[in-house]
Amino acid sequence: MAKIYKGQVSIFANTKGEAVVKADPNGQFTFETAAELYTTLVKVAKANKLTPRVFKPEAAGDTPVLMADRWGNPYLALLPQQKVAGPVVKVTKLA
Repeated sequence: MAKIYKGQVSIFANTKGEAVVKADPNGQFTFETAAELYTTLVKVAKANKLTPRVFKPEAAGDTPVLMADRWGNPYLALLPQQKVAGPVVKVTKLA
């Protein structure tokens, strides 16, 4: 199961002609700025004639999320909007 990537990332060009997200300790993007990362990735890719590398699952999604794969490497995914859970109800022991 993929997890949210907690580090900083930057945009790089790989040898396949794609604009990709890679870990960078001095990067300006984090999981909190994933929407800005997505728009910048698309702009940079278009300006440099590259293909933006973004994971899009079968479920139609429009929310950019910075995720980590099973090896801990970051990637950008467009996922469906998640509903925020309500307050947790505490269970009281009666006997």
